[in-house]
Amino acid sequence: METEIPTVFVTGATGHQGFSLSRQLRSLDWNVRTTVRNLQSHRASQLASFGVHLTPGDWDDEEALKAGIKGCSKLFLCLLPDIQDPTHERRQADTIIRIARSAGVSQVVSSTSLGVSMFGTRLEPGNMLYDLLVVKKQMEEIVRDAGFASCTFLRPAYFMNRFVAPAITMFAEILENGTWTTALKPDTQLGLVDHEDIAKIAVSVLRQPERYNDRDIGIVSEFLTPQTLLDKLGRAMGRTFRAKFLSEGEIDALPYGPVVLLKCDRSMRYMPECVDMKELVSIAHLTKFDDFLKREEGNVSSYVM
Repeated sequence: METEIPTVFVTGATGHQGFSLSRQLRSLDWNVRTTVRNLQSHRASQLASFGVHLTPGDWDDEEALKAGIKGCSKLFLCLLPDIQDPTHERRQADTIIRIARSAGVSQVVSSTSLGVSMFGTRLEPGNMLYDLLVVKKQMEEIVRDAGFASCTFLRPAYFMNRFVAPAITMFAEILENGTWTTALKPDTQLGLVDHEDIAKIAVSVLRQPERYNDRDIGIVSEFLTPQTLLDKLGRAMGRTFRAKFLSEGEIDALPYGPVVLLKCDRSMRYMPECVDMKELVSIAHLTKFDDFLKREEGNVSSYVM
């Protein structure tokens, strides 16, 4: 059991996962450090207000990373995909891990994607999702091979916040036509995850490095069929939405690009195979989609049409 107050370097602290984790860690009186590109941004100001130490810089700025990670014993690694250059994310991870290792960090908790669990089974090459997940898998290997005393891989499913502002603007079909055309099936149990739940589980893992060492943990807050998801979203928005389902031929004909991130991939029909819900509920209280929509009411009502 650790006696000193830990210091955690959180990547992406202005994003959903990192911000929630930073806030939860500060509520435990842990020290939190991060880099931010703009010290005057609203999120940076919020982080500073609850005591996060901010270093100006980004994930390509080695000097800023060295300054931020210095003195940290733990690292939360959560990077953004670069659609224009997928290998950019891997290079950033390699730099951060190298610096963390040199700085004496002993524990790394890395948040990647549930899709990493499907390599060699359900995941098929040939679309952008596969190519982005290859990088996530490589990032896990970079962490695992670095020789930290403890490393754990969190693999979140499909984010609930995609269905509220501002991300829901990507789903123009839902907002404009009231439909969601997807590669899922009517009975697919789609795994939805609340970023607050990821943070809760990350906190638990950070507090118990030996227990969770060399583990990968699929994270889902609730499983819902596509139509049930749309029914719940529709009630929150005062609208009616309908799920439409692509044929196998239509899926094969989808163009390469981010469309797969909106319409989903065949592999996402099998999310329950990669998640131990019994373990998850023993670690943290998980958020139902209805409760998420109530909490995010302001971001739901922004797009009531």
